Amino acid sequence: MEKAQLHKIFSNSFNNSDWLNVLQNVFGAKQLFSQPKEILLPSNDKAKAAFELGSFTTTDDRIIGLYRIELNPDVWLERNKVGLRELLRNIYKYDVDGAIIVFNQDKKWRLSFVSEIKVLNEEGEVIEQATEPKRYTYLLGQEEKVKTPSERLNKLAGKPLALNDLLEAFSVEALNEEFYKIVAEYFYQLIGGKVGKGKDYGKGILQLPSLPKENHQVYQEFTVRLIGRTVFCWFLKMKKGDNKESLLPEKLLSSKAVKDNTGYYHSVLERLFFQTLNTRMNKRVDNLPDGCEQIPFLNGGLFEPGNDDFYNANSFTGLSENLNTLKIDDKWFLNFFQELEKYNFTIDENSVTDVEVSVDPEMLGRIFENLLAEIDPDSGETARKATGSFYTPREIVDYMATESLVQYVHNKTDLSPEQLRPIFKMTEQEQRRFSTVELESILDAIDKVRILDPACGSGAFPMGILQKIVMVLQKLDPESEWWKKRQLKRISNPIVKKALREKLDSSSVEYARKIGIIQNSLYGVDIQPIAAEISKLRCFLTLIVDENIDDDKENRGIEPLPNLEFKFVTANTLLKLPEQKEQRTMFDNFEEMQLLKELREEYLQSSGKKKEKIKERFIKVQTKMFKNEMHLFSDTQSRAYKLSSWNPFSHDKANWFDPQWMYGVDNFDVIIGNPPYIKEYTNKDAFDGIRGEKYYQGKMDIWYYFACHLLDMLPKDGNLAFIATNNWVTNSGASKFRNKIAEDGKIIQLIDFGNTKVFSSAGIQTMILIAEKDCADDDYEFEYKKIDSDSATLADSFNMLKGLESPKYTIARPTFNRSEFLDKSFLFNSSEKDLLLDIIKSKQNFKLDAKKEVAQGIVPPQDFLNKKNQQILGKGHKIGEGIFILNEDELNNLGLTNHELDLIKPFYSTNRLNRFYGNQENKNWIIYTDSSFKYSKNIKSYPNIKNHLDKYSEIITSSNRPYGLHRARIENFFLGEKIISLRKCSDRPTFTFTEFDCYVSQTHFVIKTNRINQKYLTALLNSSLIEFWLRYRGKMQGFNFQVDKEPLLDIPIFNPESTEIFSILVDYIIQVKRLEKEQINSHVPNSHLAEQFEEIIDAMVMELYFKQDFKNVGIEFIKYVERDFKPIEHLKNHDEKIKVIHETYQKLRQKDNEIRNNLKLMDIKLADIVMPIKTAK
Repeated sequence: MEKAQLHKIFSNSFNNSDWLNVLQNVFGAKQLFSQPKEILLPSNDKAKAAFELGSFTTTDDRIIGLYRIELNPDVWLERNKVGLRELLRNIYKYDVDGAIIVFNQDKKWRLSFVSEIKVLNEEGEVIEQATEPKRYTYLLGQEEKVKTPSERLNKLAGKPLALNDLLEAFSVEALNEEFYKIVAEYFYQLIGGKVGKGKDYGKGILQLPSLPKENHQVYQEFTVRLIGRTVFCWFLKMKKGDNKESLLPEKLLSSKAVKDNTGYYHSVLERLFFQTLNTRMNKRVDNLPDGCEQIPFLNGGLFEPGNDDFYNANSFTGLSENLNTLKIDDKWFLNFFQELEKYNFTIDENSVTDVEVSVDPEMLGRIFENLLAEIDPDSGETARKATGSFYTPREIVDYMATESLVQYVHNKTDLSPEQLRPIFKMTEQEQRRFSTVELESILDAIDKVRILDPACGSGAFPMGILQKIVMVLQKLDPESEWWKKRQLKRISNPIVKKALREKLDSSSVEYARKIGIIQNSLYGVDIQPIAAEISKLRCFLTLIVDENIDDDKENRGIEPLPNLEFKFVTANTLLKLPEQKEQRTMFDNFEEMQLLKELREEYLQSSGKKKEKIKERFIKVQTKMFKNEMHLFSDTQSRAYKLSSWNPFSHDKANWFDPQWMYGVDNFDVIIGNPPYIKEYTNKDAFDGIRGEKYYQGKMDIWYYFACHLLDMLPKDGNLAFIATNNWVTNSGASKFRNKIAEDGKIIQLIDFGNTKVFSSAGIQTMILIAEKDCADDDYEFEYKKIDSDSATLADSFNMLKGLESPKYTIARPTFNRSEFLDKSFLFNSSEKDLLLDIIKSKQNFKLDAKKEVAQGIVPPQDFLNKKNQQILGKGHKIGEGIFILNEDELNNLGLTNHELDLIKPFYSTNRLNRFYGNQENKNWIIYTDSSFKYSKNIKSYPNIKNHLDKYSEIITSSNRPYGLHRARIENFFLGEKIISLRKCSDRPTFTFTEFDCYVSQTHFVIKTNRINQKYLTALLNSSLIEFWLRYRGKMQGFNFQVDKEPLLDIPIFNPESTEIFSILVDYIIQVKRLEKEQINSHVPNSHLAEQFEEIIDAMVMELYFKQDFKNVGIEFIKYVERDFKPIEHLKNHDEKIKVIHETYQKLRQKDNEIRNNLKLMDIKLADIVMPIKTAK
């Protein structure tokens, strides 16, 4: 079916004949009933009738039911999602795997795909769900934008359909990406810059008054505010009263409006923003653009012009004084608006289970959070890299919001988490009937909760929490009677109480709930000013959706939006206020503190002159409190200076954070969020102010500090819920954080997503941590979930969150013992694995010396010239040319003397160093200059090397600059016999035995010892048993091994009396891997021989560690290997070595060979030991 034909069908009222045509030609539905079968519905006020139309089966054998529902004309679907789900259950009755449903209502109709009605496990069996099926919906009909459904469904026509094809056709994620690309395109058209390897937008078309383009942040934030305000207004067009008149008319905000108004930004948009939406209707000037008279006053600060808006209205014309100096071409608005007009916008926030495939406020938040993390055209770096920010998927937000609130209410009542979860979810589980006392205790807890997002970004978590609390109130206090009384009871100021009573009485139930939650429960902070503004915008949209439009009332019945400056602040969460130097306490300023509290309450709903007066009074009271400390004002780091200079009404960032001063609260019950992930070497500035503090340590990620610092802000039993990187459980830079958890915290849930890509914009491995501030129990159990399979998808991760069973992940309840985990890595395994690991640990009788026998490789740090440094040096240099590391041609071109060649050493990278075997033919050389070369006199006798390094002096950052390597290490480690260990391994741990001089970078560790046979040690370290150990007791990043010094030293090495036979096998493997073209056996490749010998080493190592178990079942390897494997090290002739290896392999192939047969038998007789080790993934 052609796209144009679909477009015509979807943009008109529902027609049954046309729809049957779509079902047949797009979805391939052949099993349609000749006459629709009517479905008997229980008595309801939502639907007049329902019909079953037929079904079709997907290529993966999933049955999709087809239905039509005739809705009553006055039903508002967005406000009847719970009732609608009850209706749907009566319609498809779970006889199908999915459903395609048309909801017909007058001139509009909705096309919904309901997925996961039945969920199947790996064996294809139906499994019980704890959550509702998901419903994805397109809004169709007259005046609707149908570009997306027309394009998506056109792609289905004529092809065999799997269930996944339907999910993609109804995917809101694809719409997110598509819409974001459009917004990003117009963002860059304004500010300019080159995006990655893509399009170069030059300097951008935006021109701000007397401000050079180099002030990139001002240009960027102006553009974000402009697009944010514009899209916000676009949402306002969606809000309509009973007379179908929207809050904001098309003639002011549309492509036609741009065509009709020359100089659109100054003639219309500025005046809409700053003279209309920001001004009460009876206070507006007379010459506003036509249509402004119907737009209500919104307040809330969103449209208050700041200094960086460059708005100053001429008192005579009403137009901006910057008409000729702030320039945005009308073509930009025309093209941008034409793109927006292709999409449906919905003012309702989607939920996890109900998704309208439209642009919704949650998508707006995601777009702006991504814009703030876009590439900085000036530096080429990303703001995301600098701020460590990533947008959290809705399913993760929903889960964390639910679980943190469930845990909070559980701690405040006598009710279990299992009893509480159903009230926070759209679920089929029968909700428990609570007694009056239980109901009161739940509502009281919900009312008193205080929740902080310490890195709020675009407000995803505050909005997620808001939705959850609203859902609870809908279920437990449907008419909002209890909630309204409680909101009035907490206000002491009679004027404010009267205003709030009037507001609550005149507003909808949903509005009453939301304004109360925002006012009393939600708090956010972010280091980026524009991020806090976007969070406020999200709050405004969620309030507007529940406003009642009444054109007979003042301001069209729309309540002005609250001022949220004391709810979302711009500050550095990690920095505390300096300690009080004077012997004063809060009680010395009790009256002022009370006054500040009252001013905060008054300010929330104030506007106009009253609002300005409150601002002035707040600043005056704040300054007055520190009159006795005026002598400290010259010290810009003093507490008095910081507090008195803090202006909550500006967009300036406070370089400190204190909840008492900023919000008027002492602590929080729940701290939830997605903290920034920043390593110090990527952004040193982010760590300014915390170095030297008790939670700071080297090699840490900044989010560890966040967690420690914020745990201190929680009261007893308060909970912290973070999604962050998963390597903190083993990372050496997280030892203080782990000890903080072990000493002061209690893990409630730890959910490790392994290698699954939770953030679409990043490949980092993540986990969810939910922990309480509680140190009462020395031992406790917690919920542990972990992805075990590399093939697991994001859908598998979400199923794991739901608690559905699958072999792709582990769900367990391990025990945490505080004393055992203090100063240790946090590793949690099944009891079966732990038993094996404990046995392996018990066999240890040898430990490598950390200082004398293990060293990390060389840190240049400038090995080759990168792009950034090439731009500094100029066109005379090429990206990739050698600085401290040279290829053969570069070395020869230096013309070094014999004396200078003494500093040139063979350098090896990972492609030359494999498991067991290292290729001696190096491709690179390193200029090996130690710390003595930081003194220029020591380079004088090496003039050619000096001349070479002088070319790069501007970009060499070594601590031993200008001529010394940053970390040269002790040279003896690189000489002679040793083992090279690769730090990061994606497949298996890699240990290489080398007898030649081998200089390596910091991507390797070097083991050199004469206390143990190093060939035996190579065999042991490459064995599957040690791989098993490193996987579960070492350090992992997702499914990647990170063999740093600490896990390397912790390997439980067993040194037997005799190790010679292991040396022989290692010689065999090295000899086999050394051969490039010559085949040892004409029937099998050399790689097979190497694998066979490695398998024998694995068996021998297991026999060493589980000697008695092997003996009990009569399985031996070492004895027979010593019999069959002859040494080759002493043989000088290559052919002789090959002959011995070939003969040995032939023995192994014989049917009665004990080694061969025991390799098979041990999998059966010793399955409880062997199989967990061999199959560990």
